[in-house]
Amino acid sequence: MIDRVLCGWRVRSALPLPETMPWSGPDRPVDLEIRPGVVPGRVGDRTVDLPYIEAAPDGRLLVDVMPIGRFLVTADCVVVDTTLAPDAPEWRAFLLGPVLAVICYLRGALPLHASALRLGARTVAFAGRSGSGKSTLAAALSCRGHALITDDICACVGLPGRPLLLPTYPALKLSRASLQALGIGSQGLVRIGPDFEKLQLVRPQGFDPTPVTLDAVYLIEDAPEGAADEIVPTTGADAFTRLSAEIYRPPIGRLLLAKPAFFSMVTQLATELPTRRLLRRPDFTRLQMLMEMIEADAAR
Repeated sequence: MIDRVLCGWRVRSALPLPETMPWSGPDRPVDLEIRPGVVPGRVGDRTVDLPYIEAAPDGRLLVDVMPIGRFLVTADCVVVDTTLAPDAPEWRAFLLGPVLAVICYLRGALPLHASALRLGARTVAFAGRSGSGKSTLAAALSCRGHALITDDICACVGLPGRPLLLPTYPALKLSRASLQALGIGSQGLVRIGPDFEKLQLVRPQGFDPTPVTLDAVYLIEDAPEGAADEIVPTTGADAFTRLSAEIYRPPIGRLLLAKPAFFSMVTQLATELPTRRLLRRPDFTRLQMLMEMIEADAAR
């Protein structure tokens, strides 16, 4: 069994995690164990906001995504109960999505719904609603030689203070339309969940699992009709409001953390992290110029 690295944690998994990289750090205790096992169908109550999560009195969390499977989660262990094959991508899509978000909250990390890359000496994240083009933009920038850090879940720690970003694994989820727009063939790519309409593009070039300071976040928005692409800085209450909307599954954070603590973490992130609105044409018709504009802005 080869230990893996995820969010800087040493992960020992009895199940295959081909998206992740092998552990290459010092010989230290394992942070997270992942193993198959039997998970009960109920451990506690469910809420309207989170109908797929239950909290047990002893602190364990049940993530129920049947018929794919069930996950019993603590800060240092995940038990996976699925009838699917060990190498099936379906259960891993949930493990590396909602379950990973649960682990982040349990371990004190605040997850943004964002992709992140290293742009020269800077580290930047791209956040936005589903379908806004986070992964497409990250893939396009990675094709220009910028190293991918994470896609979809951007886990931040070190608050208060300048946030540290925890790299996940070097793979992106892209639609066939995005791949076509980028000139990337889809042959041999694995379909990835939860809806399995996207394909997984692995981009290991330059991937470094070491936590790194996050220098800025760009919030992707549609530009007004007829307007040019533009980067607009935002601060204060406006930055807080906009960044709050990009937290990954905030009901999970409110469930696992006291509401004041969750609010405080989001406030600290908005205060410490330079935030910019990235207003762009919805169809990325001028993607080349948009990337050049981002590169120039990130280098300042």
